[in-house]
Amino acid sequence: MKHSILLTLLCLLLFSCGSNSNTATDKANLNSKVQPANTDSLYELAMLAYENQDYSQSILHFNALLATDSTASDAWHDRGLCYFMLEDYSQAEFNILTSMQLDSTYAPGWLQLGLIYRKKNQTDQALDALSKSLNADSTLAEAWFEVGAVFMDQGKVNEACYRFQKAANLGYTPAKEALKRFCHE
Repeated sequence: MKHSILLTLLCLLLFSCGSNSNTATDKANLNSKVQPANTDSLYELAMLAYENQDYSQSILHFNALLATDSTASDAWHDRGLCYFMLEDYSQAEFNILTSMQLDSTYAPGWLQLGLIYRKKNQTDQALDALSKSLNADSTLAEAWFEVGAVFMDQGKVNEACYRFQKAANLGYTPAKEALKRFCHE
């Protein structure tokens, strides 16, 4: 999908450079090809920018998408991820909470909210969000790991190791490393 976007943009660039046509119809056709016509193309552009770690550009695409469809919970969530990567945790929290209001069953959303609360040192809220994540999807290894990390921060090693083991059983490599470092004698 990423390659199709790049190919389309390259073709549009070549078309616009190689064309000497100045008719109103040609200009209108070119503009309709250059400007994203729907939320799917805006989402693709936003994710392409995200993959390239251009979080500010990704946010601009999500802004345009959300101006078109304010009920797109995945766009709210993913824009929240961008703010998280930029370490703007208040904006990240706002976006993820908005996403969760639109779809409260999305386990990765609760996980992300837990990560935000951990960054903001809001332990009780982090544990609550991470628990909701695990209630929605008990196979989300990163959520098990993050609950363990919260317990480790609190000095509750046994509780932490139990969660690390759950995450390790699901194949989560950081949990396996945490088990070796903190839990096995």
